[in-house]
Formats: sequence, C-alpha cells, structure tokens
Amino acid sequence: MFTSLDLLIIVTMGLAAGTLLSLCLMFLLKNKTAKRVCFYIVEGFALYMASVGLRIGIAGMFPSQILMAVFFALMGIVAFVLERVSKENKKMLLISRILAAVSLVGGFVNALLL
Repeated sequence: MFTSLDLLIIVTMGLAAGTLLSLCLMFLLKNKTAKRVCFYIVEGFALYMASVGLRIGIAGMFPSQILMAVFFALMGIVAFVLERVSKENKKMLLISRILAAVSLVGGFVNALLL
C-alpha cells in the first residue's frame, strides 16, 4: 500500500519526466507543427506549475514563493503572446520557446523543490 509520501514522490517524478520530455521535444523536433504542439504542452505545464507554487505559497503564507509564482506565470503568458504575435519570425519564436522553458523549469523548482 502506498503512503501519502509515496504518492507525492510518484506525482513529482511524473511531472519531472513530462517536463523533461516536453522540453526536449520542443527544441529537438524539426516539424513546425510538432514544435508548436510541444510549445503549447510546455505552456500548459508552466502555467500549472505556477499555479501549484501560488497555491502552496498562499497556504503557507510565503510571500517570496507567491511573488516567484506570479513572475513565472507572467513569463509564461508573455512567451505565449510573443509566440502568437511573431508571424513566423524565427528569432521571436526561439525567444518565446526559451521564455517558456525558463518559466516551466522555474515554476517546477518553485513549486516542488523549494
């Protein structure tokens, strides 16, 4: 039988694996459509991780964690808007992917490792 800590570790490892896989696919795939789908998956993960960090920060009254969660959520939103406005500009798309990756990794560290 699993304890609560076992289930938490399983969920954390699953989120870490999904994060790593989506980040690798977003940067390594050659197909534009597949890259865009991976970008949206990364954005979804990033906003979810920011919301988890925000809920943990609010529940524990940690103002620094709340600020970091809001910062990473805003960074993810900026990456999404930048990707939608870029009009197939390769440099802007790369910047939006990098922002999404930083938002995801930062939100993951903020929510689950700090």
